[in-house]
Amino acid sequence: MNNNKVISSEKIVLETHPDVSILKTYDNDQLIRECNRLNIPREQYEASNDEDKNRLFMINEILRLNPPFPKIQKPILLNSEYDEYTMTKTNTMKYIKHIINDGKYSHSVINTESYQLLLEQGDLANRDKENLLNNIRNEINLINVNDYKTKDDILRFACGDGGTSGVKYRRACILNKLVIENMKNNKKFIRPRITHFDISTY
Repeated sequence: MNNNKVISSEKIVLETHPDVSILKTYDNDQLIRECNRLNIPREQYEASNDEDKNRLFMINEILRLNPPFPKIQKPILLNSEYDEYTMTKTNTMKYIKHIINDGKYSHSVINTESYQLLLEQGDLANRDKENLLNNIRNEINLINVNDYKTKDDILRFACGDGGTSGVKYRRACILNKLVIENMKNNKKFIRPRITHFDISTY
């Protein structure tokens, strides 16, 4: 299945680190500051009694550690739509491609594209899992975490709305993490440890 579609395309110019022509205009103090910023050992850029060799070394090291090109960026998933009737999914992605001409950075092209792919059962399972976790987080956002300090408090919340033991355990784990973070400055606080057995016997 190859139903890709370009939704938008934009040309931009990104800021880059100085190239060799700019670095050659730097005086020694500027080059040394750049070396210090990049943690280049002093004994390396002062190794020679020849000042020109030291300058060349500093410039080459700066270019090696900070090449004058934008960083390569991975594709970004903007949206994913599932059609269970046709068992297809449409992913909307953002791609950034850097254009290099004659060894120099020219510009970047940002494309937003959509792809239609086959929908698998694993995709549906992942979606349902993410929806469940988001629902639990939204529910926890509505409660006062200060009211939950003990293992029993957490289990009461986790098991209060029924559901499978797996759902209860996820509810307990998410709340427990927030409780631990909320109580981290209380020296008397005993960190709750929630197990599947605790859930099954509550």
